[in-house]
Amino acid sequence: MWRGVLVGLLILQLFGCADFAASTALNDAKARCVREGKRFVQENVEKTELLVVSSARVSGHCAGPGEPGYVSTK
Repeated sequence: MWRGVLVGLLILQLFGCADFAASTALNDAKARCVREGKRFVQENVEKTELLVVSSARVSGHCAGPGEPGYVSTK
């Protein structure tokens, strides 16, 4: 049974901050789910800070009403 789309995003930045990269990836994932009329259910965030490059990976899935992880804002 298909419950949503798995969203995995990797953002790389030169001379950046891993927190900003993670925030950017999370906002992109949320926007993708909203376009489908669903909400993003975050499963994992991985951040890496190196001397010159920062990266972040956000994973999760889109969930609609009645699907696991869906939380209504009402």
